[in-house]
Amino acid sequence: MTTLNPYLVFKDNCEDAFNFYKAVFGGDILFMGRYKDVPQTDKKLFPLSADEKIMHASLQIAPNTVIMGCDSIEAYQGLTPEAANNFYLYISTASQAEAYRIYNELAAGGEATMPIGETFWSTHYGMLADKFGIHWKITFDPDKHQ
Repeated sequence: MTTLNPYLVFKDNCEDAFNFYKAVFGGDILFMGRYKDVPQTDKKLFPLSADEKIMHASLQIAPNTVIMGCDSIEAYQGLTPEAANNFYLYISTASQAEAYRIYNELAAGGEATMPIGETFWSTHYGMLADKFGIHWKITFDPDKHQ
């Protein structure tokens, strides 16, 4: 089976973000490695200043869903992470209570761009940007969970 998992790039706060997402979603942090842990033969690929940054992290939040990410190294990757408005992570929950809990926890310290509530396309739907600048859409539709 093919899977699609988000890979998020952070500016020096990947570890904080993954600990936050673990608190919100539960699940297991499968891996969190730092650039200092790269094998000596590959150390030359990364600047010494990156040693404490997260090279790769993965958090399993459901049987077939893993959120992955890293801290950016601008000189190496050629990019500076910025809040993007061209994608959202879409979460469809199994209960109304879970939708509201996840929405409220992700919105804490972030920006609730559309409060969760009834829309013409869903009975419980909301949008937000979390405190790390990641955009989310949270939904629960009881008609799809009967």
